[in-house]
Amino acid sequence: RQTDETLDRNEFTAAVNAILKAKRVYILGVRSAATLASFLGYYLNYLFPNVHIVTASGASEMFEQMFRISEEDVCVAISFPRYSKQTINALRFINDRGTKIIAITDSKDSPIAEYADNLLVAKSDMVSVVDSLVAPLSLINALIVAVTFSRRDEVYSNFNKLESIWDEYQVYDKSDGAENE
Repeated sequence: RQTDETLDRNEFTAAVNAILKAKRVYILGVRSAATLASFLGYYLNYLFPNVHIVTASGASEMFEQMFRISEEDVCVAISFPRYSKQTINALRFINDRGTKIIAITDSKDSPIAEYADNLLVAKSDMVSVVDSLVAPLSLINALIVAVTFSRRDEVYSNFNKLESIWDEYQVYDKSDGAENE
């Protein structure tokens, strides 16, 4: 609720437009934010041919995954406390290349906020030893829906093609349960 009440709608709309206009979409999220980055990348991959999820298998490998990044691209960077230095260093690199940066983080005081062209703030509380990623995931879900809505004809076409592939290669179980009773 706090995230919904405090979200800057203009920043959100600008972030959606930046994703729609980008040549390539890079998604950066390490440590606990890696699951959020993976979720966003999974769905954006249905919409765009050039989605890159930047993984943190090593600091140098992060830069190797991004060395082609340019001002035609967008990077969605996700980081919450305790903020990863890998993410901050990667954002310095990305910023130096003139790439548009969408930061998803917990506050305007986050160290990744200073690199953001568009700042999307989502509350993240430490429940115990586990960070609560409910609000950030909801924000990311809303971002996916907004981008999808803006490209609904293309999404419809893509999913029709995918349904044919999934049927041909039996990706999903199509039993309705009635046959198994």
